[in-house]
Amino acid sequence: MRDPLWKSTTILLKYKRLIAVAMLGAFLSAASFGGGVALLAPTLKILRDQSIPLADQVRHWLVRPDRWIFVQDFGDWLARNLPDDRYHIFLLVLISITFLSVIGSCGRYLHQLMTITVVQRAAMVWRGRMYRQVIHIPLIEQLRVGSADHISRVVFDTRPLMTAYRALLGKTVEQVLRGAAAICVALFWDVGLTLIGLICAPVIAVLLQRFGKRVRRATRRVLRTRGRMVGALRESTGAIRVVKVHNAEGYERRRFRRINREQYDQEMKIRSARALASPLIGTLGLFFVILVAGIAGYHIFRNENMDSEGSITVIVSLGLAASALRPLANLNHQLNEGRAAAKRMFELLAMPVEPMGKHRPQKNMPLPRHCQTVTLENLSFRYDDESQPVIDDVCLEIPFGQTVAIVGANGSGKTTLLNFIPRLLTPHSGRVLIDGIDIKTVRLRPLREQIAVVTQQSILFEGSIADNIAYGRHHAAEEMIIDAAKTAHADKFIRALPEGYKTMLGEHGEGLSGGQRQRVCIARAILRNPAILILDEATSQIDADSEAKINQALRDIRRGRTVFVVAHRLSTVIDVDQIVVLDRGRVIDQGKHTELLERCHLYQTLAQTQLQTSNASHPLAQA
Repeated sequence: MRDPLWKSTTILLKYKRLIAVAMLGAFLSAASFGGGVALLAPTLKILRDQSIPLADQVRHWLVRPDRWIFVQDFGDWLARNLPDDRYHIFLLVLISITFLSVIGSCGRYLHQLMTITVVQRAAMVWRGRMYRQVIHIPLIEQLRVGSADHISRVVFDTRPLMTAYRALLGKTVEQVLRGAAAICVALFWDVGLTLIGLICAPVIAVLLQRFGKRVRRATRRVLRTRGRMVGALRESTGAIRVVKVHNAEGYERRRFRRINREQYDQEMKIRSARALASPLIGTLGLFFVILVAGIAGYHIFRNENMDSEGSITVIVSLGLAASALRPLANLNHQLNEGRAAAKRMFELLAMPVEPMGKHRPQKNMPLPRHCQTVTLENLSFRYDDESQPVIDDVCLEIPFGQTVAIVGANGSGKTTLLNFIPRLLTPHSGRVLIDGIDIKTVRLRPLREQIAVVTQQSILFEGSIADNIAYGRHHAAEEMIIDAAKTAHADKFIRALPEGYKTMLGEHGEGLSGGQRQRVCIARAILRNPAILILDEATSQIDADSEAKINQALRDIRRGRTVFVVAHRLSTVIDVDQIVVLDRGRVIDQGKHTELLERCHLYQTLAQTQLQTSNASHPLAQA
């Protein structure tokens, strides 16, 4: 299986130019660093040995058969052009080091600036792709996994991924180049001593791999727990009224404490690996540098012809290389955390999506506007975690323009049945036909453009009232929005607000009453001018004074469209064209209100309890 982190880095190739500029900055920084280290030996020589002319010393260091040709040529040129005054040469070395430091700082700035730009852009793209995936995942997958885990992946999992990218393009490149520059300087002065110091590299690589596996496993568990934490927070804060009324603050605190503790335990497992890696690797590096220093010291004190300045430069260079490469221990942890996040990201991106946009089959055709029948043909459906079918061999045929009420006890499958029409759910067997056309064979977007749904929950979004009415129809004219609000009996209370239709709503429509929110939702459905209207207990939150007006508005908009109603109120079902009675996912009877009162025992029970309770004074409740 391809490493998920490296697979995700392909997105960085979109920014080749920025990365090239970043690498140029990193190279300038490393070259300046190496140049400064390389000046160490000449500086020591100038300060220590004043008996030999500088030109001869330069030729001794650089113009030797074992040096590269370009080094010999540079040494010969330098020996001819050096000033005679040692103090002037010392000042020249200091100025050179200062110049190299300025160049290195400019290179580091350029490197970091381009790296951060690339990482932020990549993270933005991944968040966009994941959100696009989440918004197009089928409803059944949303119900199975839950929204909290998806939120955690989109919002939180990109953070360790960004850290890994920043480490790869930033810290890795910078530290590796600086370490490589120091090692090159060491190799220049003494190959044998340098190779002895590099013996520790395989040992460090093995240790990093062992620590990395532990960090990667624990990070995956941390990210999963973080998703559960988001779910607990959303539930408790979203239902804060219920929590407070039921004195459930203590229960919620304990539930959150358990999840919080579990995340703490997983993060503590990462702690020891993080804490041990850097000092252990640093100690190993120091041990081998001391080993090299001991060998170099032996040769210096036992061999008078030994180049002490070169040996000291090798020791210092290896020490600087070890110091530069020490942060790579933490880099390994960051990469493993990013690897765990990338794996969860690709799991989300691999989930199935609805056949829309680029995912839709090319052979599917648009659905003409509904004008004949809606047929439910032998529909059956069962949720994955249930052994019994929720919908069991349901057959219905509804002529265009009729209003059909679906009634039944709680859990009888009413909402599930209607979810098949806009293809929110797909039946395990059977078909849904609109005007004789199987909706599986038509494009999803044109199908849903003909359908409007008003649910029991008043779903509003942060924004103005006008924006909420025009949701999905953002180019609708203001007159159309106002007409829809009037039809839904919402215009009067909207105009009474300080800013009217421009009034901004809080999260979930905070600022309006339950009945007002529901009327805005009904206005949204009216504006769509649907051929099929689904009202899933749409008047359940409407007060008694508004209910008659809303029912009259719904009667008006029923003309010229097919309407499905899930009802718990008697006033909603008594004048519909037919009533379908569901029991445990099966249609046990259908007909008019008075007909069902005479022959259907379950409907009689519903009329006397569930339906009559909400409108006991209605005369037909006594029929």
